[in-house]
Amino acid sequence: MTKQEAFDLLSCNGKELAAKLGIEPSAVYQWPETQIPLAREYQIRDLAAGKQPITKPATN
Repeated sequence: MTKQEAFDLLSCNGKELAAKLGIEPSAVYQWPETQIPLAREYQIRDLAAGKQPITKPATN
């Protein structure tokens, strides 16, 4: 999945996508344009299907 396909799938921009994934916007903007990380693609597809994406548990 390209970065633009991810934006289109969730109708959002990079900052909004980062918020949905619980990551910093700078992480999204560092992804290659032609192929986002596979784990993020799975999270985005889950969001598009109305599911909560799997995330890393917070550590204290």
